[in-house]
Amino acid sequence: MTRRSFLGTAAGAAAVTIEPMFGAVKGTKSGSFTHLLEGVGREDIKITGVRPTQLTYFPPTGQYVEEAGPIVTASRNVQVLEVFTDKGIVGIGGGGEAGPVPDYSYLIGKNPFDTELLGLSDGIEIACWDIIGKAKAVPLYELLATDNKPNPRVHVYASAGENWTFYDKGDGNRYGIDALIEEALRYKEMGYDCFKFRPGTDWEEANMNAEKFGNTICRKLREAVGPDLKLALERIVWEGWTVESCLQIAPIINDLKFHWFEQPMGDIGPTQFEDYLKIKERMPNVMLFGGENFRDLAEARPFIEQHIYEGIQTDCTHTGTGITESWRIARVTGFNGLKTVPHSWISAIGTITNAHICAGVPSGYMSEYFIYPYTPFRDELLKDPPVPKNSHITLSRKPGLGIELADLEALKKKYPYDLNAPRIIANPRFPQAMERASAKLKRVRDKYKYCYYRPMSDGCS
Repeated sequence: MTRRSFLGTAAGAAAVTIEPMFGAVKGTKSGSFTHLLEGVGREDIKITGVRPTQLTYFPPTGQYVEEAGPIVTASRNVQVLEVFTDKGIVGIGGGGEAGPVPDYSYLIGKNPFDTELLGLSDGIEIACWDIIGKAKAVPLYELLATDNKPNPRVHVYASAGENWTFYDKGDGNRYGIDALIEEALRYKEMGYDCFKFRPGTDWEEANMNAEKFGNTICRKLREAVGPDLKLALERIVWEGWTVESCLQIAPIINDLKFHWFEQPMGDIGPTQFEDYLKIKERMPNVMLFGGENFRDLAEARPFIEQHIYEGIQTDCTHTGTGITESWRIARVTGFNGLKTVPHSWISAIGTITNAHICAGVPSGYMSEYFIYPYTPFRDELLKDPPVPKNSHITLSRKPGLGIELADLEALKKKYPYDLNAPRIIANPRFPQAMERASAKLKRVRDKYKYCYYRPMSDGCS
């Protein structure tokens, strides 16, 4: 069902255009931005309460959630939000990192159909959209498909290669290129047709550089997996790539027919564009993806309109983008002939929400499915968590997000929240590497004069 056919069932629904709020969106055929809920029909429903649940996971002693670059992730937090209404409908939201809980009392008595007017955080906004879908008895992806046929069978890729190391961990497992090849072949056997990987642990400690990485790691990986498995390369964790290292590896991954190179220098802004265009010239057959740090259309628009990125990777739960703004970005992305490729990293709620964006917009191309050794918030938050088959997730026909939470009380006992849990820390094997990488990252940011999103000291990229 498209929005057009759905509107036929919404008798008496009135179109609502809110140009004064959002302004004109350049690149739309009508010349103005139309309310995403136009014609859906507003229900009389009120929020009666919000219940946040926060959880913390610690991997087994001596292990890490992620072991990449000069850092390790020592714990993982997540927040789940339930929004209750006077009609008995409960919206599920959250799915991102946990933190201090705000005062949600201002929402009591508000209508969740006013989600675009209330200035909501992404987690609450997601829950409101879940309520809207449930109130209208349609899946979220159908609400997002305003003038197109949605595709609930969402193509996903194996986002992994996060914990392979250049060094022997002493656990009896393979390391270096052998570990990366073993991992890639495992995902290929599982039915994935695309594998995105990270560039291993600290390069200076491993005596690694971009040219060597391309001609040994990347080339050996391609030879091992064959031509049919799409390969994608991520940024160097924490520090990113310099333009010089990008220019070295770009022709190599072009020769190896990589599918995309992901935000190697981060999403800093237009001051990067000249260098990004130089990189693209050296890899004409490899797409450049990015945008996981975009918070709104204004930040994304220059990258889209100047075709710096071929794939835009916004995330409903990552930077406060939410569903409405992610939809707006995806629509402008599609109008400019580019692809929507949502980022998703923390939880199954985020994976499902971003998959609905991918399913509901014409530009939906592929969505991220994260794989690393310790994933309780991917596998245990929902009663029926998404499990890809043949590199696809098929979204439920149930209304809203189409998900049901697992026993949160049991999860709170299993994963009690620890506000002070150490999260990203220096890799204990070479603690000096984090400081060195931070200095390198600052030099990259200084080169481009500013950071779009938050102070440089806050680690934005």
